[in-house]
Amino acid sequence: MKNKKIFLMLFIFTFTLTSFVNSYADSNISKDDAKQTAVKFIKENFNIQIDDEKFETKIRSIDNKYNGKSVWDISWHSEKDIDIDVSVDANSGKVIWVDKDDYSDESARIAKITKEEAKKIAEDFLKKINPNEFKEIRFLDTYEYDYKDPVRNYDFTYLRRVNGIDYINNEISVEVDGVTGNINSYKKNWEENLNLPDSKDIIESNKAKEILKKDTNMTIVYTSFDRFDKENIMLLYKPNYDRPNNLRARMVDAKKGIAIDYNGNEKIENLKTKDITKEEKEKILNSVKNIEKFSKEINENEAETAIKQKLKELLNKDFELESLMYMEDENYYRTNGKKVWQACFSKNDSDETYGEGKIIIDALTKEVIHLDLYNFEEGKNISPKLTWEEGYDKAVDIIKNYYPNKIMDIDTKQNYVETYFYDENGNKVYPLDYEYKFYRLVNGIKYEDNCIGVNINAKTGEINSIEYKWNKDINFSSNEKIIDKDKAKDIYFDNHNIKLKYERIRYDKNMGDKGKVTLLYDLEPLRGKYDFYSLDAVSGKFIDYDGNEITKEENNYKDKIKGHWAEKELSILNDSGIININSFEDNKELTKMDAVKMLVNSRGYYPNYSDKNNELKFKDIPKDSEDYYYIQLAVEYNLIENKEENFKPNDKVTREEMAKMIVKLIDKDKMANMKGIYSLGFKDEQNIGEDYKGYVAACKGLGIISGNDGNFRPKDNVTMIEMTISIYKALSNTNIR
Repeated sequence: MKNKKIFLMLFIFTFTLTSFVNSYADSNISKDDAKQTAVKFIKENFNIQIDDEKFETKIRSIDNKYNGKSVWDISWHSEKDIDIDVSVDANSGKVIWVDKDDYSDESARIAKITKEEAKKIAEDFLKKINPNEFKEIRFLDTYEYDYKDPVRNYDFTYLRRVNGIDYINNEISVEVDGVTGNINSYKKNWEENLNLPDSKDIIESNKAKEILKKDTNMTIVYTSFDRFDKENIMLLYKPNYDRPNNLRARMVDAKKGIAIDYNGNEKIENLKTKDITKEEKEKILNSVKNIEKFSKEINENEAETAIKQKLKELLNKDFELESLMYMEDENYYRTNGKKVWQACFSKNDSDETYGEGKIIIDALTKEVIHLDLYNFEEGKNISPKLTWEEGYDKAVDIIKNYYPNKIMDIDTKQNYVETYFYDENGNKVYPLDYEYKFYRLVNGIKYEDNCIGVNINAKTGEINSIEYKWNKDINFSSNEKIIDKDKAKDIYFDNHNIKLKYERIRYDKNMGDKGKVTLLYDLEPLRGKYDFYSLDAVSGKFIDYDGNEITKEENNYKDKIKGHWAEKELSILNDSGIININSFEDNKELTKMDAVKMLVNSRGYYPNYSDKNNELKFKDIPKDSEDYYYIQLAVEYNLIENKEENFKPNDKVTREEMAKMIVKLIDKDKMANMKGIYSLGFKDEQNIGEDYKGYVAACKGLGIISGNDGNFRPKDNVTMIEMTISIYKALSNTNIR
């Protein structure tokens, strides 16, 4: 709950782009009126009576320059660990934001109502407080990731529709507590007095799709998916619109019939391109000196000396090291598993450009892996000390001096378009830096996850950061069997619809901070909530963010479990990702691997956040299998022990083994290990293994597992439905803390 609170506060800050002021907002609604409105809203819709003696109150005015709204933000905190935040539109007097956190209620870990029941609660709430707006919204079924976690609360988002057309910038969100059925939060981003273009004289959707398809190129790249603690490299096709700085033209102006980018530009203006010649590359390569690789890691004194020398060379200043530490396999994203020394540094200098920073060097070669000089300046009215082209030359010099042996293996061509935005006062604000990313090339194909990145401060001409990511010993697949680009493009567009929508674009001074609402055609995946973006260049199948083929269709599990005696429990566990109803069979006997997957999903399955140092000792689990990762997480969660033996994933699980697994799931091992104090009361108690009796007793006492006709049947194999219901009872038990 507390993490959610932090996230929401950060979201408020990011979403509003506000400037906070101490004085009252220039508005129609006074501070006292706003507070009275908020108190009434909370009482009527959240059943909470705000008492100034029990709640600490804070009020501030927020002037939102981005969407032109001024709001009163009222916060209440009680000693009973209840926080409430309310935002009231200072002009209309309407409540547009509510967030309630009750830190005292951490009882059940999983919902007790289904997603459909929660959705009805959310929609009844919206009908009550926004009856007119409710007529203009549609439920937005968002993308579902492969991460699993018990669902305690449900989030629902509704997109505004005007004249039957989606308006991307306007939406209403509601969070429902899945245990109590109460509303936790409500957010309304809704513009008043709309002045939208009509849908007359627009091109047809099939014409828009043709325009976008013609403007799209399919680019082939190597991408790694490090799910199993190894580099899993794939060749992928991705749509490319030949526009730098992420100005991808995946939209069509419905009135003009032209492909545009997110700033509304048909063509790229002021495009700059720079590269070095083959002869220049060969000259750099010929200057390479052998990089000395030590037989063992340099010590602390050697690391300190090397780091200070690198900082002096790169930044032309002396720095003090605030900290110095040795690491192996930590911060894997940055170090790629190398043995490294990391230091934080600082300098007391009148030149404010130089402050704190971080540097990481290879402990075997002294190469700079990462350098970051923290810089929090804004780019208003800056006078660049060097041009983008001069910055490019400086970036190439860094490669020449520090990574010359990589010059033939990187894409040295760089593109640049000057970007800027206007602040609330109409001042043009530029980025303070030039960023150059020299991607690794393999067989002439870009490898997205390896590059040498250099960031140059435009104001000072000095280095802001260096990122050197280069993996060794990778087996790159051949590109001999890949499908051709035209076929890849056909597959991509055949799996996307073209959709008409309203969206704000063109953030420039003449159109104001809010930009201009334009009628556009945009691509949308055929199957709704899954992101069809990366295409396997060999099979032609779409790939998700973990490197798996996207095979999921819309989950119509409701028909399968309709009328089932455990319909509610199965529905909730399916929505949490703990089970998959489409492959669920009540009486199927559960294997050890099936049980581990259900238990890990119940704790939270996060395939990219495991401790990669936690090597498994089991002899029969290959490291490149999905089972390996599940078992690795099960060890981290203390659900199973890591032993040098065969895991035997296909062995069946007995009921007494299930009892032990469930107790470990809810962290009640101590209770189970109080031997000799339990009276189990089962007719077949003598058949329960001594090592399992405490676990069976704990499950019985907590109402998680029961017997049948007075028998526990400890040696019987567990069925899917038995394990599923036991897990649900454990997660939803309000007596388990």
